[in-house]
Amino acid sequence: MKKWLLTIFCFGMITLAYAQRKSSFGFRSGVNFSEISRTQLETKTGFYLSFLGHFKFTEFYALQPEIGYSLQGGQSETVSEANVDIHYITVTVANKFFIKDSGFHFIIAPGFDFDADDTLIGLYNNKDGNDVSFIDLTVSLGVGYEFNNGLGIEARYKQGTIDVFSGTFNSFESEQLSEETQLNSTFQLGLFYKFNF
Repeated sequence: MKKWLLTIFCFGMITLAYAQRKSSFGFRSGVNFSEISRTQLETKTGFYLSFLGHFKFTEFYALQPEIGYSLQGGQSETVSEANVDIHYITVTVANKFFIKDSGFHFIIAPGFDFDADDTLIGLYNNKDGNDVSFIDLTVSLGVGYEFNNGLGIEARYKQGTIDVFSGTFNSFESEQLSEETQLNSTFQLGLFYKFNF
């Protein structure tokens, strides 16, 4: 019995040491090109910034939870008052699949975007929030390349799945409100950096 306990303990310590050796933290940042479907708005240029944890379980797979900020929406070419600026707090879980012996990887990243104007942070300054749904369920697909020093470059396409102006998630009448579903879509291009411990 003691031998079994000792074996399990040693195996657990080795696994823990391996997992710690493969864990790192960092950030990612870059530019957004966002649109809202079925509106008269043009592409809006914004930015994103996220903090990340990177946990590489095998040579081919890593799990990367992220929390950050993303400026999205749409741009009016005629009336500046018609611009839609959406300040999202983003929570994403990126699954990275690596090519063998390479820093090249594919990304599948489901996530939630929370409208910052409808959170406690936003409501402190603006009790009415703004005219968009307070939540969006997103799915991102992308590719990236990671260098040996922890620096990397990546591109993602993020698609929202909840109507931006849905009456289900708010109680207002927006000028952009339509009977058709209006969804966020965002192309992200940027850099990331991991601090290896």
